Amino acid sequence: MGETILSPELLNQFVRSVNSEAPQLGYYYVKYGEQYGIRGDVAFAQAIHETDYFRFTGVVKPEQNNFSGIGATGPGEPGASFDTPEEGVLAHIQHLYAYSSTDDLPREHALVDPRFDLVERGSAVTWIDLNGKWAVPGDRYGQMILNIYERIIKRSQQTLEDILEEIKV
Repeated sequence: MGETILSPELLNQFVRSVNSEAPQLGYYYVKYGEQYGIRGDVAFAQAIHETDYFRFTGVVKPEQNNFSGIGATGPGEPGASFDTPEEGVLAHIQHLYAYSSTDDLPREHALVDPRFDLVERGSAVTWIDLNGKWAVPGDRYGQMILNIYERIIKRSQQTLEDILEEIKV
């Protein structure tokens, strides 16, 4: 849980630097992250990890709008499907909320995460705590997410420095 730092634009720019066809989901991650008190920018990094930069090279397919692998347990088990990309992001944020908080869900949105009630509430209050919980065995799972987030920050920093140089001219 915590405040989202990076903007939707910086998130989208980063993922598009690797996959030019990636959907622009930064807005939804920031929006729902803020509503649920979840670090939407780090959740975006998790989505990048789960989907291989939205290339969907695993069992989950793009048309499922499942950006976090909810319910995907292996071959033949591609997991949950959501009607829209926005609903898929909301489900992802709600799933993280289940892990990170014991509070009731915010009332703004209906529960769309089909596995919310299967989570031991409050059992992962840090990204590292997701190790062995979100993905099994999940060794270093949280660290992999944070490594992607660090790359997003460095790319964003360079983008902002480039902008500063442009306005100095």
